[in-house]
Amino acid sequence: MDGFIRLIEVKFVPLAAKLGAQKHLAAIRDAFASLMPLIMAGAVAVLMNNIFFVSWGLVANFIGAEHPFILWTTMYIAPIFSAMDAGSLSILALGLCFALGFKRAESENKDALSCGLVTVGCFILCGALSRNNPLVASYITHFLGAQGIFIALVVGLIAPEIYFWAVNKGWIIQMPDSVPPAVAKAFAGIIPGFLTIFAFALVYYGFIMLTSMNVFTWFETNIQATLMQLGQNIFSILLISALIPLLWFFGLHGANLMEAVMAPIYGTLNQLNIQGFQNGIRTVGTGLNELSPWVRDSWNVYVFLGGSGATSALVIALLWISKAKEDREVAKYGLGCGLFQVNEPVLFGLPVVLNAIYLIPFVLCQPVMTLVAYYATLSGFAGPIVNTVPWTTPPILGAYLATNGSIGAALTALCCLLVAIVIYLPFVIAANNAYKKNQ
Repeated sequence: MDGFIRLIEVKFVPLAAKLGAQKHLAAIRDAFASLMPLIMAGAVAVLMNNIFFVSWGLVANFIGAEHPFILWTTMYIAPIFSAMDAGSLSILALGLCFALGFKRAESENKDALSCGLVTVGCFILCGALSRNNPLVASYITHFLGAQGIFIALVVGLIAPEIYFWAVNKGWIIQMPDSVPPAVAKAFAGIIPGFLTIFAFALVYYGFIMLTSMNVFTWFETNIQATLMQLGQNIFSILLISALIPLLWFFGLHGANLMEAVMAPIYGTLNQLNIQGFQNGIRTVGTGLNELSPWVRDSWNVYVFLGGSGATSALVIALLWISKAKEDREVAKYGLGCGLFQVNEPVLFGLPVVLNAIYLIPFVLCQPVMTLVAYYATLSGFAGPIVNTVPWTTPPILGAYLATNGSIGAALTALCCLLVAIVIYLPFVIAANNAYKKNQ
C-alpha cells in the first residue's frame, strides 16, 4: 500500500496539480463558478414552480391539479417565476462566454471588461440568436442557454487569445495621460476588438459558405448529440466518480479540478433536463428528446453525501463502532457540517487525506454509489433530475427535491448512504484495532 501511494504521489499528483493550475482549465472552472448567481436564481424559480405553483408540481400531485389553489397559482404566481428563466438559465452560455473572456484577461493582466465584451460579440456573431431544430428541443429558439455552452467554451477560449495577440503586438491606440483611465482602456481595445470580431466573422462566413449552416447549427447537428451520448456512458461517469476522491486523498480539491470536465457536459445535461421537463418530456434515456439519467446534480444528491467520498457514511460508521476518542470527536464535529455537504473537518481533521487506512473505501464508495444511482434512474425506480437544488441541501432531501418528489430517488439516496456505510465499516474496524494496539 505504501509503495502504491508513493507511486501516485510521484507520478499522478504532480500531473493533476499542473492540470489544475493550467490557465485555460482554471479559467473554465472559475467562469462556471461565477455563474452560480444566475444558476441559483433560475434554479430556485424552477424549484418553487415545480413544487408549489404548477399543475404538474409536487403539491398538485397531492391536492389535485384542479384544486383552486393550483388554478390560482398557475394563473398568477407561476408566470412570475417562469419569467425569471429568461434572465437566468436561458442565458447561461452567454454569461459563460463573458466570464471566460473576463477571467482569461484577468489572468493575463489585460483589460478584462473589454475582452469579455468582445468575446460576447464573437459568440453572438457565430449565430447564437437563431435556433430552429424541429427534432430536438424545438421549444428553444436560440443558443444563449444550455444548447450554446460548448460553443461558448470554444469562443471563450479562442477569442481572448486573438485579443491578447493584438495587444501584445502593440496594436493599440495610445491616449494621453490626461485622458481618464476608463476612456483610455476603451480606446486601447478598439483595434484588438476589431481584429478579434473580424476573425470570427471570417469563421462564420466560412461555415455558411461550406455547410449552409452557422457554427451553432453545424455543431449541434454533427457533434453535440454525440458528446451528450458519450457523457452518459457509464464508464466515463465511473471514471470521474473515482478520480474526484483520489485527488482529494492527496490534498487536491478533486471536485474543483474535475469541474472543467463535468460542467460543460453534465451541467449542460442538467439544464436540458430542467427545460425538457418544463416542456412535458418525461421519458428517461440517452436518445433525442429524453431526460438524461445522469447529470451534474446526480453527483450532489446521490454520491457527494456529506461531501466528496460520501464522508457522512464514514462519520456514521465512526460514531457507531469507533473506540478512538480523537476520531469520535472529529466525527461529532463533522456530523453537523456533513449534513450540509461540507466535509473538510473530516478530510483534514481525522484525517482522510493521506491516511492509507481510508484510501480504499474513500475512493471506492463513489463509483459504487454511482452505479446504484445510475441504474436506479435508468430503470425508472428513481425519477430523473429535473430541478437544481443547492449543493448544501441535506442528503436524501436533495434527491427528493431534485427529482420533483420522487420517493424512489429518496430511497436510492438512502440506499447509496447505506452502501457507503457498509464499505467504510471494515476499515473503521481496522483503524479501531490499530488504536487499541497503540494503547
